[in-house]
Amino acid sequence: MFNKISHFKLGIFYFFLMIILEMILPEWVGDENGIIENLQLLWLIAGFVYCLNARKSQFYKLCNDTKCLWSAGMIYFFLLFMREISWGRTFFTNPDGSIIQYSQMGLYGKLVHPIVTLLIIALVILLYKARVWLMLRTIKFPIKSFIMLLAFILASWVGEKANFTGFHGQVAEELAEFGAYMMMFLLLYDAGDQLKIKK
Repeated sequence: MFNKISHFKLGIFYFFLMIILEMILPEWVGDENGIIENLQLLWLIAGFVYCLNARKSQFYKLCNDTKCLWSAGMIYFFLLFMREISWGRTFFTNPDGSIIQYSQMGLYGKLVHPIVTLLIIALVILLYKARVWLMLRTIKFPIKSFIMLLAFILASWVGEKANFTGFHGQVAEELAEFGAYMMMFLLLYDAGDQLKIKK
């Protein structure tokens, strides 16, 4: 379905489309829980589901249990998904319209940061058990697509932190994050396709 060349071309196409969209879209589309942010979540859900399904597929033996690799991927996309919705905070607002703080979420709010810490520790342990470095030596890593991922990450930072004429603000940041998540999924798909045992 996908290939490395189309990944890069898709990334380049969207990068220039992103710049045009940033100039013409109204500011409200970049709001929390807005259209762009909700579209971002679809890439993260797709990544999680891909890793979930990959646990049931046959892959080249890179470790004692290849399920470790895909379980780590599930945790990674779950963390990104929960980060985007601020672990549920974005669904609740104060009377003035501002998003509630973790301190206003009771016991759950207090547990969020410990849960994040535990999940990151689990992610690192799973990647170690999966010997992810062997995977990186096995696949042909699509450098151009990875560069596009870095370009979107940089564009997101520029949109949020810098006052760059022609590309700044919430819409720019959210559009760039959409591109970053898109490239993450495509890189994941490509890696899985290379590792899968062909029938």
